[in-house]
Amino acid sequence: MKAEIVSIGTQLLLGDVLDTNTAYISRSLQELGIEIIYKVTVGDDLEHLTDALRIALGRADVVLATGGIKFGPPNYTRQAVAAATGLWLDPETRRLAGSRILGRAEAGETGFILEGLPGLLICLPGDRREMAYLLETEVLPYLQEHANLKSELFILRTVGIMESSLRQQLADLTLKPNQQIGFDSFAGQTNLRLRVAASSDEEIQAQIADLRAQIIARLGDHVFGQNQDRLEAIILQMLKRGSYRLAIAECYTDLALSQLLIPDNETEPVVSLPVTTENELAQMLALAPPGADETITRWCRTAAQTLMQRTAVHLGLLIYNNLMPGGVQLSVYLATAQGISVTQRSFGGHPGNINQWACSLGLAHLYRWLLVHPILQAET
Repeated sequence: MKAEIVSIGTQLLLGDVLDTNTAYISRSLQELGIEIIYKVTVGDDLEHLTDALRIALGRADVVLATGGIKFGPPNYTRQAVAAATGLWLDPETRRLAGSRILGRAEAGETGFILEGLPGLLICLPGDRREMAYLLETEVLPYLQEHANLKSELFILRTVGIMESSLRQQLADLTLKPNQQIGFDSFAGQTNLRLRVAASSDEEIQAQIADLRAQIIARLGDHVFGQNQDRLEAIILQMLKRGSYRLAIAECYTDLALSQLLIPDNETEPVVSLPVTTENELAQMLALAPPGADETITRWCRTAAQTLMQRTAVHLGLLIYNNLMPGGVQLSVYLATAQGISVTQRSFGGHPGNINQWACSLGLAHLYRWLLVHPILQAET
């Protein structure tokens, strides 16, 4: 099976944004034994994108395109696919005739698969986190079945440990020739990609179980889940099991963490304050804003404590992105009945990734605390 990767976006074409998606997809396809014959980058231009997709479908067995599928301009992927294939695009649902939806159908950045073309077409969102999740949980299993490959990918998801440390702790792990371990890190989380090939499904499962047991024995609770697990979903489960209620306030994160932890379900044990700056937060909590003679760390500790008290919850979480001369300082303040715990990290990467790092830092802090305090009743 031969594959072509089409990356979509003028920012990628001009080099304003590093194209990490293509590298990630390339590694994933290589693990499956799929040959990559072309990589193409196309700007946000309907005509050029239509031509690129038409050519790719004519020379590759499978085409994977990333980017340009959000609703609204200048996201032309669906229009270009319709023009390149002659398929009907529903003007209301924005769904292509015969497409198989990836992920949640109601999400604005979901992907889709089109079969029955000269080649197989798979379109994924440009957002790195969503792209990787859909690729791992839906696309790669689909391709493995489509290509009739006798191997399996198993993912262990970790948080709170750097990739360099993971590599060091697993350096002397003995692998067979038919076994591979890959590392994929993004925004403070690292996925361990276990790939096993064997003559039977039973042998594959046995080898994966053995590798999984060896890795968890070394990494312990740094492993928070596997395969389709998401850290935010694990956190929600832990809050429910412990009978905790959590309040979140965020400054300069575009409410990124709140959007992850509060889906369209009012029964979730999380409430979020609709604020985006410290002044808005101070007003809502009836606090004085941070003064010139007061450090932002001290004020945030007070705000986290007040957040917990005013919302009458068990846990008050404050995320604060503070712009510093050398970059951004990401801070997490967690107020509990036992006191206030703080995590701070400096971030000097691409500005577009700051909010994702803030989310991971906040989730990791919550995860570690809930591991130590799993049940509310035990603390009262």
